[in-house]
Amino acid sequence: MTRARGRAGSHTTLIEAAVPLVRRLDRLGRVSRGMIEAGIGARGHAVKVTPLPGCLRLTVVSKVSRQELHAYGIPLAAVAAILADPEFRAYKVNLPHGPAS
Repeated sequence: MTRARGRAGSHTTLIEAAVPLVRRLDRLGRVSRGMIEAGIGARGHAVKVTPLPGCLRLTVVSKVSRQELHAYGIPLAAVAAILADPEFRAYKVNLPHGPAS
């Protein structure tokens, strides 16, 4: 089975907080961009990673908006390594507990 890379779906817009993350994830697998929800009012940037069957759901929150992304073919350990990079130091990162899938 070949590994698809790059963009999935028809949504191409990203919130500002998701741009550096998606830029790095696109190199490793396929990333589906979800709808943008405005009017959040969060205190800062955050990323929550949730394993789902066949993909990882990444919820990216900025001060004014939230966007859900789905990453296909990218292991949880690779996402954790990206989020540990100093580029994401200002992000609150929420990774799942327990064994990586």
